[in-house]
Amino acid sequence: MKRWRNLFCLIIAVVVVFSCVSSSRVAAYTQEDLNEVNSKIRDLRDQIKEYEDEASALAKKADTIATKIAALQNQQATLKAQIDLKQAEHDQLVIEIETVQQRINDNSETIGYIIAQYYYNDSVSTIERIASSDSFSSFVDEEVRLGSISDTLSDIIEENKNLKEELTIKKKNAELIIQDLSAQKAQLAANELEQAQLLAETRNSESEYRKLKATAANEKSLLEAQQSAILADLARQYGVSGLSAGDPNKGGYPYSGVCPKQKDAYADRWGMYICECVSYTAWKVYQTYGYMPYWGGRGNANRWLANARAAGYTVTSVPKPGAVGISMSGPYGHAVWVEYVSGDYVHVSQYNWTRGEYSEMTVHKGMFQYIYFGG
Repeated sequence: MKRWRNLFCLIIAVVVVFSCVSSSRVAAYTQEDLNEVNSKIRDLRDQIKEYEDEASALAKKADTIATKIAALQNQQATLKAQIDLKQAEHDQLVIEIETVQQRINDNSETIGYIIAQYYYNDSVSTIERIASSDSFSSFVDEEVRLGSISDTLSDIIEENKNLKEELTIKKKNAELIIQDLSAQKAQLAANELEQAQLLAETRNSESEYRKLKATAANEKSLLEAQQSAILADLARQYGVSGLSAGDPNKGGYPYSGVCPKQKDAYADRWGMYICECVSYTAWKVYQTYGYMPYWGGRGNANRWLANARAAGYTVTSVPKPGAVGISMSGPYGHAVWVEYVSGDYVHVSQYNWTRGEYSEMTVHKGMFQYIYFGG
């Protein structure tokens, strides 16, 4: 909430500042105006980094959630295949149970016949059964057949009973397995839905931070334009004089022979693109003090003040010969080497004030902040 409030106040401040610029302004800008805008730009730069860090972290989290969802979907597919297999086994058991039941029904008819025969044989004497038979041989065959059926009847009944019980148990177990797998599948589906909702929320939060970053970047651009306008106004107030080729040796800069034709063609030993203002000032620091920190990848002039503070160098508004002057104007800023100081004015040497070339000029000291590399 605090972040939103700060951003809102900053937007209002920018609107007010630009309203002042668009109207007829009587009072000229001051160094305090520039310092205020510089401070707001620094704050916005920190906010942009914070928003980017948050968005990147959320993007990474979203990727992790998406991986979990994919894994859950794979588990769902595996469980579905297991359920289909168990369902097929269950359906086969149902068919086998029906087959056994039919055998039991057939055996029941046999049992009924045997019981009827025994009942009949118990009611009729042996002499009468012999007399009713076609022959004594057929009588004997019938008695043997009934005896054999009687001997195996109990075995058949027991076998059918055991087989039906075994198949019923298997069917019940298959049903329980299907229920368990279905419950797991339902739980996975619930987990997948929960993860999908979390993914949507995470992606939405990431999008919001991206929007905040874009808004802050836009406000930063507006403030940088205001910064340039203030610097231009200060330059008009203080005056910029004596812009010239200056030193014919171009400050001793070792890459002068290829400038400006090969501007930005490659980086110098400190990671600065050649023929740029920062490459020249890095060389002057090294030439004068025998050492220059490696700030490659952090080499834009508008980052030198923060780099210097972090490295323990003095940053001040007071110029002196042998200091590096830094202007925060524009998207990259500008770096100069202070040749000498005369009252409120400084004479500086530089590269890339125009088209990657060496030049010198005299400006008001208020146009720069100064870094003391030599103590």
